[in-house]
Amino acid sequence: MIAKDYQQNKKEVLSLYHAYENFCQKAGVSVDESMKIQAQKIKDEEFVLMVLGEAKSGKSTFINAYLGTEVVPMDVRQCTSAIIKIRHGGDFCLLARMAGGGQTRVRGAEGIRNFLKQHAALSDDYRQIPVSTINSELLLPARGKAIPESEISAFLQAERGNNFYNLNEDTYNNLIRQYIKQEQQNWKKIITEIEIECPLPDAMRGITIIDSPGTGANGSVGRIAEEYLVHANAVIFVKSLSGQALESTSFMNFFHNGCKEKQKESLFLTFTRIADLSKQDFDRLRDQAVNLYSKDIDKEKLLFVDSKIQLVLNHCRMLETAERIGAYYKQMDAEGNDFAPASICWLQSRDDVAQYIAKMEALSSFDDVHASLEKFARKAHYIQLMGFVENIDSAYRRHKGKFSDALQMAKKHLHDPAALEHAIREKKEEIQVIYNKINDGVVEIYNEYTDTLNRNGIVHLTAEKLKNEYARELNNFSDLPEYEINDQTFRQMKTMTFDAIERSKDVRAQIAESFLGACNERLVQLEASDAISADIYLPNFTESDFDLIRTLTQMYSDEYKEIETGYTFKSVERTPYYSRRKHVRLVAKSIRERLEADIVPKMVDNVIDYIEACRKVYTKKLTENKESMEQEYDKLLRDKEDNEKRQRDIARLEQNLHLIAEEQTNTMKLKGVIANYVDVR
Repeated sequence: MIAKDYQQNKKEVLSLYHAYENFCQKAGVSVDESMKIQAQKIKDEEFVLMVLGEAKSGKSTFINAYLGTEVVPMDVRQCTSAIIKIRHGGDFCLLARMAGGGQTRVRGAEGIRNFLKQHAALSDDYRQIPVSTINSELLLPARGKAIPESEISAFLQAERGNNFYNLNEDTYNNLIRQYIKQEQQNWKKIITEIEIECPLPDAMRGITIIDSPGTGANGSVGRIAEEYLVHANAVIFVKSLSGQALESTSFMNFFHNGCKEKQKESLFLTFTRIADLSKQDFDRLRDQAVNLYSKDIDKEKLLFVDSKIQLVLNHCRMLETAERIGAYYKQMDAEGNDFAPASICWLQSRDDVAQYIAKMEALSSFDDVHASLEKFARKAHYIQLMGFVENIDSAYRRHKGKFSDALQMAKKHLHDPAALEHAIREKKEEIQVIYNKINDGVVEIYNEYTDTLNRNGIVHLTAEKLKNEYARELNNFSDLPEYEINDQTFRQMKTMTFDAIERSKDVRAQIAESFLGACNERLVQLEASDAISADIYLPNFTESDFDLIRTLTQMYSDEYKEIETGYTFKSVERTPYYSRRKHVRLVAKSIRERLEADIVPKMVDNVIDYIEACRKVYTKKLTENKESMEQEYDKLLRDKEDNEKRQRDIARLEQNLHLIAEEQTNTMKLKGVIANYVDVR
């Protein structure tokens, strides 16, 4: 069926497909399952021929005649809603699939015939109603559930035109309802597909025949058949030229409503039973058929044959000799099965087998079927190659669009690797600096101010300085001579003391401010929200404390002087008197002791507590900054990793696009070559 140069083109197309598979593997994308199936069909060189026809059109007879051997039993009525697939095989083998998932296998020609009679054929009770349509449209979709009356009524209305046996409308509708009621719960056992493998002539071994249930008056083929129709390489619609109206509503409805544009190109309308007509009637009906259908179908796809003549011819070819052929006709005559057009050919041939075969071939016209399908099949195979190449090209274009978009997006988000490395180094250095500040800087400043162990810290030194300054001022009072001391002196001491206390407050504030300044300058600048609160430093020394000291020390401020008495016998008496100078010294000593034991140490403790609080705040803030920087650093590392991945993705995408460009060039070249075959043939 295929021209010699087809094999080379097929080989190149499959090589193109294998290149596409390799590309998909390298690019990490999957091959569409439909393309795998399409490739396998091309490898197998399978030509799928679907045969449709009205009820009583002689569809099964045509199939057997075309195949050259009786495969589909012609005495078995329509096989419910089942699709029958016929292909070449070593032995007769049948596989029946049921709606509920069950399967049955049968081997041997006789076993197949019996199975079809017992399980697949319609019973006599229902052969006059559209069982296949009932199964396909109602029972199988319902899957055992109750079918609403509205659906049944709508179905009856729609199927009025499929009353091919012209039954009374009530009888017709009641039979349909009865069948639905009887088979509704048995839907799982409805056979939906039958595969038959059998030995076929060499010329038929690349063909798969799909025999579908009868076509309804509305042109419908049923849901199951529609799925097979999509994958058919050619479709033959069988109609009887005699015994029926020439105009077929069923065919026209199928052509306009049930057939896609691409399927119309592969559609053949075949008229059968031409041997039943006289030459005059045949010529008249053929001309009418051409006028009626040629506006929709090419004339070369309008075929006129006689399947029964071809069946008899096929049988007689196997008989070979005139004696056997003559005995065959005698047997048919004796059994009452004589077929006059064939018998006349035999009688007119006068035992000349070659002449008989020529007459029978001319009468059956099946050579026209083979020639038309041969011509179409050659082109169909090239069309199939072209479609496959176009699918490969479309797949490349889809991948190209997807990869181009991904490449554009990857480049858009690609960072400068050198700038990224520089940012990583800078961030790492920043982290090290702040790490050093936490571990060394805070401690260093803290020790500068506190250094409690050696008492060399700024806090202690400043406190000592303050204390010494006050001590010198107190000494000035202690060194005053008695005559310079009065109540004004004590008031001056009191004023000087509280001035010193105020200075201690200022010093405390100055130390705190100095510490904050050092930390802000050398560690981190705190924000207003991070301000460190501290208790107000209030020395435990008041005016009443001073007055009490003055009062208490006055009790111990007496001095003694020696007074001589008597003229002859003189004696010395020690007489106490109040000493302002001693009083001043006692007050100074008491305040100094208070400063050393209480006021200054508490001020020092207060400042150190504040500094400790500050240290914790700065350490916390630095730690937060370090953690934030570490997060930024980790993000930079992730960005680097993502960037490197993006660079690899860009390289991969560019490589994929380069491969696509190369393969698209090869695809377009081969597409141009195959287009020549499609156009010419």
